[in-house]
Amino acid sequence: MTRRPMSALRARAVIESAALVKAPTWSEDRHWHVVDGDGKVLVVVAPSYGGVSQSGRNGWQWWLAGSGPSSATRPEKTCEQAAVAGLDAWERWATTRPSP
Repeated sequence: MTRRPMSALRARAVIESAALVKAPTWSEDRHWHVVDGDGKVLVVVAPSYGGVSQSGRNGWQWWLAGSGPSSATRPEKTCEQAAVAGLDAWERWATTRPSP
């Protein structure tokens, strides 16, 4: 039996209750977590390095919790923009039926 996707209405409710908070490891890695109302981590946001700015950082990257970093996403300008992009991807993932 395949997992039934979350309804769009339920996914929206989860997103509306989500918050951007410092990860427990923030002092070491500067990661932020987007958590739902129950504290479950949905998205991880981290500084993105490799640009030509003086600080060496070229924005913020995001990935779905449990999937690990990916170079498939382009850096966002702010931590908040990365969180929104990550939540958009989470919504698509949560509401799409997995392929057999």
